[in-house]
Amino acid sequence: MQFSLEIGHDQKNSIEFQRHWFSGRTTIKINGDVTTLKDPFQLSTHVDLEFTKRWEFSIKIPEPVKLVVEQIRPVLFGGLRPHQYNVYVDDSLVLEKCGY
Repeated sequence: MQFSLEIGHDQKNSIEFQRHWFSGRTTIKINGDVTTLKDPFQLSTHVDLEFTKRWEFSIKIPEPVKLVVEQIRPVLFGGLRPHQYNVYVDDSLVLEKCGY
C-alpha cells in the first residue's frame, strides 16, 4: 500500500505512507523525513493481536496540526486480505484507502 497527500493551505506539507505487502515494513515520510513505523526484523510486525494500529504525529505548519494514520486489518486471514487505511488531520477524515 502506498499513498501520498499534501496538507496545509498556505504552506504545503507532503505526506507519503508506504507498507510493503510481503515484509510488513511500514514507513511514513513527512516533508522528506522518513520514520519507520514497522520493521520486518521485529516480531511484533508479524505477530500482533491488535486489529487496529494507530500512529499520531504533530506537524508544525504555522500552527501545530495533528496527523493520525490508522491501519485496520481484517479479523480472519489478516495477512491475506486487504487492510483499511484512514488518515485524519485534526480529527477530520481526509483520506480512506483499502489495499495490501
